[in-house]
Amino acid sequence: MLVPKPSWTCLLYILSLNFASEGKEIPTVEIPDQGTVTGREVSVSRGQKATVYLGIPFAKPPIEELKFAAPDYSSLPSWTDVKNASFFAPSCLQSAERLRNHERILSQILKEQIDTLEFSEDCLYLNIYVPDGTPPSEKWPVIVWFHPGDFEVGTPTLWDGSALAVKQKVLVVIPAYRLNILGFFALDDEASGGNFGMLDQVAALDWVKKRISAFGGSDVDICIMGHGAGGTSVALHMLSPLSEGKFNRAIAMSGSAFSKYIKNIPSINFYQDLSQEFCTDDNTARGLMECYRNFEVRELVKKASTYEWGPVIDNTTESFLPRDPMELFELGKFNKVEFMAGYTDMEDALNDEINKMEIGISEEEFYGLIDADLRNTYTTEESNTSCPANMQHVIDTVLFYYKPHPETSDTTVLRQRYLEYITEKNYGAGIYKQAMYTSQYTNTYVYRFDYKPKKPLINNLPDWVHVPHGFELPFVWGMPYWPNLQGIVWNGADRKVADIVMSLWTNFAKYGNPIQNGLNYKWEVFKKVAPGVMIIDRNFNMSDPSTFDHRAFDFWNDYFPDVIEATKCCNMTQTGYQIDSNSILTGILATIAGLQFFINS
Repeated sequence: MLVPKPSWTCLLYILSLNFASEGKEIPTVEIPDQGTVTGREVSVSRGQKATVYLGIPFAKPPIEELKFAAPDYSSLPSWTDVKNASFFAPSCLQSAERLRNHERILSQILKEQIDTLEFSEDCLYLNIYVPDGTPPSEKWPVIVWFHPGDFEVGTPTLWDGSALAVKQKVLVVIPAYRLNILGFFALDDEASGGNFGMLDQVAALDWVKKRISAFGGSDVDICIMGHGAGGTSVALHMLSPLSEGKFNRAIAMSGSAFSKYIKNIPSINFYQDLSQEFCTDDNTARGLMECYRNFEVRELVKKASTYEWGPVIDNTTESFLPRDPMELFELGKFNKVEFMAGYTDMEDALNDEINKMEIGISEEEFYGLIDADLRNTYTTEESNTSCPANMQHVIDTVLFYYKPHPETSDTTVLRQRYLEYITEKNYGAGIYKQAMYTSQYTNTYVYRFDYKPKKPLINNLPDWVHVPHGFELPFVWGMPYWPNLQGIVWNGADRKVADIVMSLWTNFAKYGNPIQNGLNYKWEVFKKVAPGVMIIDRNFNMSDPSTFDHRAFDFWNDYFPDVIEATKCCNMTQTGYQIDSNSILTGILATIAGLQFFINS
């Protein structure tokens, strides 16, 4: 096994967290079946301290025969001497440049840490943050964090759980998981069913379930939490039979089981491109896997960086995701744990296209952006069926819903409607749909995060941008209490919001209800007949018609699939007519359906 060594990242971390050095005995923990580790005490604020244990292996290194394979944790790496767990292990292999581009906030406030990260195939390690004081008799509630990064980048190293642990008395665990092609390459064959990164997460949860009690953590109060790809991970663990019994609560932030990351088909395009160029000797699945294992790994990751990677509906003997998420929810075949989920009010406001909209967008740009997005999203899906939908009618229906009523040429209004379209389609609708399913069985809470700090979290943030993707995380993680952050000035209101948000999140993790311990707010349980949403801004109020439009989610979850189905050419073909002769009928039916939708709303 490659043993992680101290690095500049470690030294910067030590400096930034003000490691306590008061001559106290360094705490040690005996991990069953592995060995003894020693950690470090970390000062958070006003004498409060956490103990951190970094770089603890939870599976064998995924190298050689374990590359492109499920993690092996049947027996764990072990040691005889006391292991120094006061520095980070290397991060999983990825593009450092793409990581910086993705982590807009962290790349600014933790620039030195990102610039000095080390990367390796041998990366299946986790970090533990333990609050100070004596654990209660039932032990510390545990939060397991799955980091964001589109399943292509990300690292536990950037997430400091000390403030959350100390201020909320929870034990925080942050595991790594394989990314990009190394974590999610899949063939339609038992040899490579994919989802290796998801199986890494299962291995981490298994480690937590069996060994976290050694650190004072509860093995029954385990809440999984993630954002973006991590939020989608959380949602998929709720569907996976392999994750059953390993956690009892779940928080999915800006991700759901219906997200764009989930692939119905394996990595065919990459398989064809790379095999034609390099792997020509044996075109069987096992032959290709052997070729890929022997390929220089950093070059492989680089070549794969232009492709999209993510979880797939797999076909292995022990499947992580055995069926389409919709089918599993419809059948009630999911882990019925208490669930909390939400998103921000302007999720994709910082993507490259939208970032150019300083003066707004014209009507032509509004129509063109939606047209291009829908064709990119759904034409690919429809190309895999013999019965494709009529995309122009689909686009016309979406444009009819999202164009301003009454019509206007105001460029800022059109920009706002486009941002609402992207946020609701890509984030809100999937979260809302999953909440509809879970709420039939267990307590479910949904939020939208609208709080914008007075001082921008990143440089050159346009005034018109409200709360983009990931901009709630500083408050969830208590970043106003992180020492030595660069370029951010927190005021009293920011700290108050951080205190409340940390309490809401950890109350749910502990009790299954965000409103506990004297919080004087009302957060109603989300129900199918009363789908209330908490609007998190300075006031923390439940949604009403002036702050939240449920019709958008009815549109995407109920009406839009019917439009796709109704405009499929094969459904409109009648005996004795050619397909193109039904285009008028298709348009009429879609229009009638649209009118009925709005009349009944």
